[in-house]
Amino acid sequence: MECMRTLTLNEDGRMTLPAPIRHALGLEGETEMEVEIDTDHDAIILRPAVVLRREDAWAYTPEHRALLERAHGDSRAGRVRSLSEDDLRLAGT
Repeated sequence: MECMRTLTLNEDGRMTLPAPIRHALGLEGETEMEVEIDTDHDAIILRPAVVLRREDAWAYTPEHRALLERAHGDSRAGRVRSLSEDDLRLAGT
């Protein structure tokens, strides 16, 4: 669904997204946005963004995501192992 609206950029460089646009994108409250400038089309593209702390970024690396996908595949295929609390305690020693 496309929603065409006109926005006003105030003297401080701020603009407000109209409610119908926010509702169409499911935006509520404060939302971080990623900004892309498309000079070929004289456009500004805004996308909702998730901002991560640097120390948490490792979880989203291609290598870690591949390990997770492999683990999920093993789980779906029934290749799982059950451990008791005692097993976990012994593994930590």
